[in-house]
Amino acid sequence: MSEREYEVFSGHESFVCRYGWLPKLYEAITENPRVFSDDDEAIVTLGIGKNMVKSIRFWGQAFGLTRGESGRTVATPFAIKLLDRKRGIDPYLEDVSSLWRLHWMLTARTSLGAWSAAFLDLQDTEILKDSFIETVKRRAVTARGAATTGTVGQHVEIFIRTYDSGRMSANAVLEDTLGCPMQELGLLELEDAGGQNIVKFRRGPKPDLDVRAAAFAVADFWKTSAVNSRTLSIRSLMLDRRSPGVVFRLDEASMHELVESLCAETKGLTLREDGAGGLDLVSTGSQSPHLRLEELSWH
Repeated sequence: MSEREYEVFSGHESFVCRYGWLPKLYEAITENPRVFSDDDEAIVTLGIGKNMVKSIRFWGQAFGLTRGESGRTVATPFAIKLLDRKRGIDPYLEDVSSLWRLHWMLTARTSLGAWSAAFLDLQDTEILKDSFIETVKRRAVTARGAATTGTVGQHVEIFIRTYDSGRMSANAVLEDTLGCPMQELGLLELEDAGGQNIVKFRRGPKPDLDVRAAAFAVADFWKTSAVNSRTLSIRSLMLDRRSPGVVFRLDEASMHELVESLCAETKGLTLREDGAGGLDLVSTGSQSPHLRLEELSWH
């Protein structure tokens, strides 16, 4: 079965993941792992409507924070390290570094159709919204055999609303400003050009992508793409599908700066020429490189 046949194009119930949802979800399932077994109980516990309950459950799984286990919803190790009030580094998601980690999980680890099309496959820095919908629809047809324009259009709309930084402006309407914290990453913006909506992606430096969030992504990429290797090429980090360079929409200078920061902060990591005009990230010593990076990422 191909990768696209696993892709998801619905389940969010037309709601973006709103501010406060994920900490609230973590607290709820920690106190009662069976909170979603009864709709009325979930509505009361989470303080949101029935469709929002379905949506918050979807986003918890999509962000890699929860998993189903024998009728229960339990927190993943990632969720505990991030959101736990005693052991987590950011229980209330106040640090933009945490949002970069969540973006990585949502894009590199979860097969959502619009996310895969936009961040993993699309090379252009802008695309007409209508063209983007058609692109995602073709993916959905490949995955499902059939797809309606309405379902795909709603999926794309949720994707755009998740990230559209223009919705945070002073002129944005209230409903938009109650949107998703991922808008803070500034990865894209929807613009009106002569009556046509254009999705514009921002490739280049990401000033608030700190060394810890970069370490988290590089560690995960290294572990999933070259777990037994002690060398990872900068080209691979920059250009491979599901690589940090692709998922975070970085340029070469930004990637090089981040890797240099990783080497400065992580004992046993260094940059070396590969003999063909490129550079490799090399791990020395006995500890696995992804473990060293994970230690930095949760420090």
